[in-house]
Amino acid sequence: MATKNRKRAEQIVERDGSDCWLCGEPMDFKAEANSDGAWSVEHLLSKDTEGRDRLENLVLCHPPCNKRLRNLTLTEKVQLRDEVRRRRWAAKVADMLAAA
Repeated sequence: MATKNRKRAEQIVERDGSDCWLCGEPMDFKAEANSDGAWSVEHLLSKDTEGRDRLENLVLCHPPCNKRLRNLTLTEKVQLRDEVRRRRWAAKVADMLAAA
C-alpha cells in the first residue's frame, strides 16, 4: 500500500490496536493487498457524506469487512459491528460449552 496509507495504518494501530474494527479478528499486515486477512482503511463517516481523511474518522478493516461497511451511515456501521461481534462471541461460547 502507499506510504501515506501505511503511516495512517500505523497511527490507527497505535490508537486502536491491530484487530479489524468490524469483526474484531486480527489483521495480517504482511498479507497481499486486498486478500481476506489484509488490512484496509475505512472511513467511519463516508466521503460521500462529507467524511474527511482525518485520523479521527479512520479505522482499519479487512477488505471484505470494509466492503460490508460501504455506503452505510455511522449508526448502521456501529449496529452491524455489534451484531457481527455478538454472533462471533456466541459462536465461541457455544464451542467452549461443546468442548466441556
